[in-house]
Order: sequence, then structure tokens, then C-alpha cells
Amino acid sequence: MMKKILAFSMILCFLASMIGNVREGQAATTGPFVHPGILHTQADFDRMKQMVEAGTEPYWSGFEKLKSSPLSASGWTPRATETIIRGGDGDNVALLYIDVARAFQNAIRWKVTGDTAHGDTAVNILNAWSSTLKEVTGNADRYLAAGLYGYQLANVSEIMRDYPGFNVAQMQDMLLNVFYKPLNERFLIGNEFGDDHNGAYIQNYWANWDLCNMAATVAIGIFTDRRDIYNIGIEYFKHGAGNGSIYNAIPFLHPDGLAQWQESGRDQPHSVLGIGLMAATAEMAWNQGDDLYGWANNRFLRAAEYVAKYNNGGDVPFSTYEWGTGVNGDVRWHTEISSSGRGDARPVWEMIYNHYANRKGLSVPNIAARAQMLRPEGGPNAHNNHPSTFDQPGYGTLLYTRPAGSGGTATLHDGNIPDGTYRFIVRHSGKAMDAAGTTNGAAVHQWSYHGGSNQHWTVTHLGGGQYSVRNVQSGRSLDVAQASHDHRAKFQLWSYHGGDNQRFAFIPVGEGYHRITPVHSNKPADVDGVSTADGALIQQWRYVLGGNQQWKLEPVSVNVRLQSHNFPDRYVRHFDFRARIDANVSPVQDSQFKMVAGLADTRSVSFESVNFPGRYLRVRTNGEVWLDSNDSTTAFANDATFRRVAGLADPQKSSYQMWTDSTRYLRHFNNLLYAQSGSGSTFNADATFTEVAP
Repeated sequence: MMKKILAFSMILCFLASMIGNVREGQAATTGPFVHPGILHTQADFDRMKQMVEAGTEPYWSGFEKLKSSPLSASGWTPRATETIIRGGDGDNVALLYIDVARAFQNAIRWKVTGDTAHGDTAVNILNAWSSTLKEVTGNADRYLAAGLYGYQLANVSEIMRDYPGFNVAQMQDMLLNVFYKPLNERFLIGNEFGDDHNGAYIQNYWANWDLCNMAATVAIGIFTDRRDIYNIGIEYFKHGAGNGSIYNAIPFLHPDGLAQWQESGRDQPHSVLGIGLMAATAEMAWNQGDDLYGWANNRFLRAAEYVAKYNNGGDVPFSTYEWGTGVNGDVRWHTEISSSGRGDARPVWEMIYNHYANRKGLSVPNIAARAQMLRPEGGPNAHNNHPSTFDQPGYGTLLYTRPAGSGGTATLHDGNIPDGTYRFIVRHSGKAMDAAGTTNGAAVHQWSYHGGSNQHWTVTHLGGGQYSVRNVQSGRSLDVAQASHDHRAKFQLWSYHGGDNQRFAFIPVGEGYHRITPVHSNKPADVDGVSTADGALIQQWRYVLGGNQQWKLEPVSVNVRLQSHNFPDRYVRHFDFRARIDANVSPVQDSQFKMVAGLADTRSVSFESVNFPGRYLRVRTNGEVWLDSNDSTTAFANDATFRRVAGLADPQKSSYQMWTDSTRYLRHFNNLLYAQSGSGSTFNADATFTEVAP
């Protein structure tokens, strides 16, 4: 059920962003995309061209490797067809993936040498497929085809987007309507084409299924200039429900800078495939100014080191991995790492090595050794038409080698929860997370909320979407005992030391609830035995969609800005004490509020001005919202108190009902703030806000 709630919430978010608000113009984005900017930028191509012309190694050897591929020869006649089938009767997917590889390799040869014979060949292939292909189908493997070849098609199309004769609009239409909508989006979050993950239990599909569809989503978003699509892929990378999102794909952190990969107990070729796909998505985001490589405290680096070390012949630790399969979540286990396919030579390591070692200057000994073993990287095997050799474009030595200290910048964005003091209310019982004492080792359990400081928790962003959580009464940190990976390891209080068992992510699960997830184990806070009794202990347990694992973060004292859902460049602010939404608020303090326990009821919220303490957002009798001084009357308290509920347009955001009239919500209309009743997509979008850190 929760899986469907999450999927539905994401669809609502997508639809609302498309509908917009006709009264106030189009919603702003974070700016135009960089083109070319999927796996390669113009600066990358300039570097390759310069180095190849100068005969500089290892670029020269990488280019020679490309030239030796028969797939890079010019003059190929495309084999486009209306229907591509992967899996089941009539499988003909080789027609697509061989042509995509030929288009890519010819595109790179054109960019490096300027030879238009290669450019013409690449464009002829792309135009043939975009004018012919109507459907990608087959058994469940059709989603793999849509992901793997969708992101590669978008990438080569991005390289050729300005080439004379390339029909960009036709390719954009084909990628959106043949790949993205019916397959990539449907698989990740569900839509009108069907439930997410092909209707299976959320943990059924291996990480690489999510990862290839995430890569296609981000790539297609960039190529089609669709920020809404791109954002779906980026958000899924951080917080998605399936096994490809970063915490699910990398469930356990181990000592010595290693982190276990989700498919490590399955085999090594699929593990390396997943590593390559996560890197591809991170590289695309980096080229657009978003740092996913560094998200979650460089979690991906630790996983890549783990997979590289094992495939180099080294020993790595392994914790028992458990997941749910099929439709109902039947449980399966891996108890040891798999040696099947150990040493897999997929060409994915140069991209990862050059980012962490040469862009960022970080030590990656196992990745460095793996890249050195395979240098110069090749590409798909023209003599072996098995799909796995075409899972990645290859030729990373040519494409991604960069000088040490080459740097580059991308933003490591803020987390999804503003800093402040909260109470944590568990869904199944409505009780609060409560500290049973103040000393190291004190138990953490659920208890009926009474407002004591032992039930209040200070949340502080540590960077990359990870947080410390400290008990207000004791000042001690929320901690998983002994940094255990095991089920039933207890949540407790302990002096703060900054270890991974004291760092948490808040993973949205829909309707305003979150998993409170210790980053070392990816096993969220869970009320033992699904008990509803006061004193039931809180432990970690694999996420099984249970209400005893879902927590609402209710503000006690949190400084926020309220960002408009449908106009994300605008924030709620006061101007001459009238509440409105504006962009570029100056002074910025006019858009900062302390979200506190409601004046009329502590289960709700009130918004106190940061720069005019004692003044609160308050609904006047005519429905207008003003910043008024608290006169301490019951009437004022009622008018300045709001129920904080799941966002009407996106359940992972917030809407605010009047305390005295649950049919009326805070909403903007012609930029001014009101409390009104209404319905429909425009009203819902106007009444939905994101709480962001100041």
C-alpha cells in the first residue's frame, strides 16, 4: 500500500508541475540546462581533441581503441524497426543496441576529428530510429531495454543536437513517448501506464533495474529540456523507494572506507553494472551542477571501492542482506559475497576514478588499481551480440581522463529537513519517540506525547542529506547500539562522536511520513513487535512498509522558509505586514519564520516572524493572511494556528489547514496569501509548500 502511495505522490508532483498556474505565468526552474551536458560537456570534447591531436597518453591509446572497433566505422545503414522486443518471443533488441553503439562511436570520432563522414553516420542512425520506432516491448526485460538504451540514445543525441540535419524534435518526441512515459517513469514511480516496478513488491527488482531507468530519466530530462523529468530522476537517486536509490543500493557501511553493494551476493557482473550506472547518473548530474557523487557523505565512493577491491582479488566484509521478492514480499537472503563472475571487466572505472581522484583529489586506491588494470578501456564487443556487452558506452580512457587537480564545481544540495527541534510521532500508534533516561545507553522507546524535553529532538544537517539527532533533555545523540547491522539492534542515547551509527537520513514514504534511517545499516527506526504500548522499545529493522517504521516530524521550533510548490522561485514573505509570495525577497528575513507548536493546540503549528518576534501569520475575518501581533486572546490563537498536513499537490510537501475550519487552507492567489476552500489541480498547487532551511 505504501509503495502505491509513494508512486501516487510522485505522479501528483509531476502533474502539478506540468499544469502550472495560468494566472501567474510559468513556474520558474533552477535555470537552463548545459548543452552538451549528459555524459560529456564541450570542455570534455575540447580536451579530448587537443590531447589526441598531440598524441598525449593515455588519450591516444584510448582513441586508437575506439578506432579499432568495427562499430565505429562510418557508412552504416541503420536497421530501424517499429517494434523492439527484449525478452520473450521475437526478441530483436540487438537491432537497437548495436545501432545505438554505432551512433555513439561515430559521434565521438566526429567530435574528436571533425570527420563529417562519422557525423553523418551518427545522425542517419538517430533520424532513422526516431522516425520509425513506435514501441519497446517484451517481457519484464523491456524495462532494462528502455533504461539502458534510453540513456545511451539520449546521450548520443545530446552530442549530435547541433549537427546539420539532425531532427532534434523528432528524437525528443520518441524518447518521451516510446521510452520515458510508458517505461522509465512507469517503472520508477508508476503512472497512467501502470503501477511502478511492474506491479511487483518494491524490493523485488535488483538495483540495476532502477539505476538504468534513473539514468534514462535524467538523460532524457536534459536532452528534452524537461526540468520536471530530470528532477524526478535526481530525487529518486536520493530518496526513491526501490533498490536503486542510494541507501537501498548501498545498504551497509563497513570499516576502512568500504560499503556493501546490493547485488554483491548475487554476482559480480551485475554489481559492476550497477556501479557503472550509478556513476553515469552522478556524472550527468555533475555536468548540470548537481553533486550526486558526494551525496550521503560520499557513500557511492565507498561502494565503488568495495566492488573494485573484491574484483581486484581482495577480501571484503559482508553482512547478511535480506530483501522481499515477488508481489507479496517473500523474504530472501544473501549470507556471503558471490564470487560468480569475479574480475568482470566492464568499462566503467575511468569515469569513477577520474572524478574522485582527479576532480576531487580523494584517495581511491582500489578504484585506481581497477582502472589501471583495464586501461585503455574498450567498448561493446562487436563479435558478441549479447546485450550485456552493450550495457555501457565504454571508452572511458579517452572520454573521462582528466588532469589531476582539474576540479570543477557542482552543488551538494541541502537536505530535505530544515534544522530545528521536532517531536517524532510514529504512524501506527500516534506515540512519540521518548528517551527513557539521560545517560549513555539510555533506552529509546515510544510513549504517549506529553511535551517533555525528553520527547524533543534537535535535528542538524551534517551535509549531503545526513543529520545528527540529539535529545533536548540530555544533549546526547540518537545512536544504534554498537553500530550493529543486525535486526533488533537498539536505538539508544550516547555521547556524540559523529560515527555513521549516529548519522541519519529521513527518507520520505508518503503522506508526510519518513523513515528515520541510520546510515550505517539502512534499517529504519522500528517499534518492536508493532506494539502500541507505552514503553515499547525502538530498534532497527529492514524496511517492510510498516506503520511502526514511519514517523512524522512535527515541529517544536524550526526556522523555515515556505517555498511555493508551483512557483519554486517564490517564498511566503511579509511586505508591509501583508503575507504574499515573492521571488528575490529582500531583506531575506522577511521570508523566514519560526515554525512552532500551535498557539491554540500543540499538535498543530504557528508561524512567528523571525525579524518581528511576537508577530504571527494570522487569518483575518476576510480570509486575508497578515503578520499580526499576538494579543494573547483565544481568538488570535485560533486564527494563527494551522494543521500541518500532507501537501495537496504533493504528499511529500505540506499544506496548512486553518485550526478552526479544516476546509480552508493557506494558498496564494495573484501572489497574495489567503485562507480559502477549494479543489482542483490549481488550488492544490497553490496550497502546497516546501519547508526549506533559511
